[in-house]
Amino acid sequence: MTTEFYQEQYEVLHRPMPMFGSGVEESLEPIDEADFHQPVGHRTIAQLVGHIVAWRRNTALRFRGLPRPKIELNSPEDWPDYSGKTKAEMLAELRETKNEMLRAFEEFDYGKVNEKLHPDYYYTYRHALDGAVQHDIYHLGQINLLAKLISS
Repeated sequence: MTTEFYQEQYEVLHRPMPMFGSGVEESLEPIDEADFHQPVGHRTIAQLVGHIVAWRRNTALRFRGLPRPKIELNSPEDWPDYSGKTKAEMLAELRETKNEMLRAFEEFDYGKVNEKLHPDYYYTYRHALDGAVQHDIYHLGQINLLAKLISS
């Protein structure tokens, strides 16, 4: 587990044609601006982008050992209101938080990789490092599904 390994994982997430489907920009660029705010079920693409951004910012602070707010599941911090954001603003925030994550992977102390994040949790920093990438892939899949449903 190295800085380069996790930075590469995050770079792949943003490249065209990663193994898991479409990269971030490749997925979002073709979506019409209005479709970012079109609800499908109980979510919008904008909400999913806001959720990804919120967790990237929080996770980057955690990996850098900096103070961070606790995010309660299903809270406004977990699912921020992105209804007023433009597509350009959302794409810019995704690029910005990608860079925050790359910096966090660079600054992370990999000597702690097998330590628990918190005494009450079973998972370690290794789980969190892997989970940061998996979280984005998971929600990117949801974004692609919503986009397909909206366009059909």
